[in-house]
Amino acid sequence: MAQKQSSKYDVIVVGAGIAGLSCANFLARGGKKVLLLEQNHQSGGCMSGFWRKGFYFDGGDQSFESVGIMFPLLTELGVYSEHEWHPARYRAKSAFFDFPITSVTDARDRMLQAFSNDPGVKAFFAEAEKLSRFFSENCDPWHIYPLEKPGPKKILGAMKWLPDLRHWAEPGFKEKLCARIQREDVRHWFLNAGYYKMPFFLFGGFWHLWAHDYWYPAGGIQSLNDSLVKKFEGLGGEARFKTPVEKILVRAGRAEGVLTGKGEKIAADQVVYAGDYQRLVENVLGKEYFRPAFVDKLKRSRRTEAMLNVFLGINLPAEEMKKLMQAHHVLYWPDLKVMIPGPDSPRDVHQKAWMELSSPSLENPKLAPPGKSSLVLQTFTNIKWQNYWQNGSESTERTPEYREFKKAVGMELVKGAEGVIPGLSEKIEYMDVGTPLSAVRFTMNSQGASAGWTYNLPDLPIAGKFGFTSFQSPVGGLYTIGQYSFWPGGVPNSALSGKIVANSILGKFPEGQIHTAVDLFRKVKKLF
Repeated sequence: MAQKQSSKYDVIVVGAGIAGLSCANFLARGGKKVLLLEQNHQSGGCMSGFWRKGFYFDGGDQSFESVGIMFPLLTELGVYSEHEWHPARYRAKSAFFDFPITSVTDARDRMLQAFSNDPGVKAFFAEAEKLSRFFSENCDPWHIYPLEKPGPKKILGAMKWLPDLRHWAEPGFKEKLCARIQREDVRHWFLNAGYYKMPFFLFGGFWHLWAHDYWYPAGGIQSLNDSLVKKFEGLGGEARFKTPVEKILVRAGRAEGVLTGKGEKIAADQVVYAGDYQRLVENVLGKEYFRPAFVDKLKRSRRTEAMLNVFLGINLPAEEMKKLMQAHHVLYWPDLKVMIPGPDSPRDVHQKAWMELSSPSLENPKLAPPGKSSLVLQTFTNIKWQNYWQNGSESTERTPEYREFKKAVGMELVKGAEGVIPGLSEKIEYMDVGTPLSAVRFTMNSQGASAGWTYNLPDLPIAGKFGFTSFQSPVGGLYTIGQYSFWPGGVPNSALSGKIVANSILGKFPEGQIHTAVDLFRKVKKLF
């Protein structure tokens, strides 16, 4: 294919997920000539949303936490005030308990009542309450960015938590804590009700976040993405969609631009890559820039679990949906036998799966036709299960067997969700199912990973300082950002990574300052 030469840019940002949108906006605000390239037809990545027959659905993230990062960042970019924000409340439901998550203390009392004051459950929530206090002091919605301009008072305030943070982050701490739970089924649930081997800092922290710090823009999450694109273009930035990047061009050890799938060669002084790390190594940059041992380790590294998504347009008014759901999200466990599906899991693995039910139109009925509601069901799954969902491979050429199979599995989830919404299967007006193959197609995340690398630190393939990967690459002028570059993956860290790298490029906040702060943190931690 013939190559077309475009004018030169200061920076090319590859990928228009939240990390790329954040980085591109901060760069444009700093006066850089920026080109934002996205292979999908719209922005958002794992945060994208879409409309079907008058129903709005969030394709990946169903809401997100601020943790002192997102709201200050969106305010700095001038888009926070453009949206109405709803607290995305949670409800926890199983055969043993059913309650709205309003505080960690209330959740503790409900769980102790459900499980006969099990001393292990009590010990778990004692730590969770302490962790909640840490979040309240350091990471609630409007605290300023972590690690950015930390004054002496903030540093001293955080240092008192170092011994606890060390324990909470240890891979075996949650296991030791849960070993004190007397009932085997309850112990199994506490160990496995989340991503694979999540450290206590994350799983225990979720109880605080579910109660206090999940948010939803009234127009749907895609409305936030769209406003970030509009803001970027208003600053003079250029965004191109349906433009995949095939290669990052390198000369004399330094990035000099990109080659798109359309055969266009675009020059730039610097490139910021906000996509899948394995694809960067194997294709977009090339294995020759990395050590063979690292390339091999990368192939074997575990990602966070992929999702099965069922998108439903329901013949049910928002008022009735509120009565049944009682919250924007319902975390529903039909029983306590939680498991994460693998390639060899049985055919019926999803029939009794845990799930999250989310209704985008619950607080804003305009996200569905009059008198109707939108509903998304989500659970973990695996891309290789049942021979790639009867597609035979990751090929985007879908087999008829795949299409029928994913619909059948989706209906299994619908049947399970009737434990929350009775008669759900009779109320469906629209239905579509997204598998890990769908996630690969729309986000290009290998294995359909939902949040980057695994949450299990010992399996983290690129553990840099403080457990996140380096934003720099083996090639000069090439940076990496997003959920693969700042552990743990997720919306706030991805957005923050974009700001950090933008400031580094602009000379406002060199990356080395963060690394220096982290090195100091690690040295101090060793004293305890």
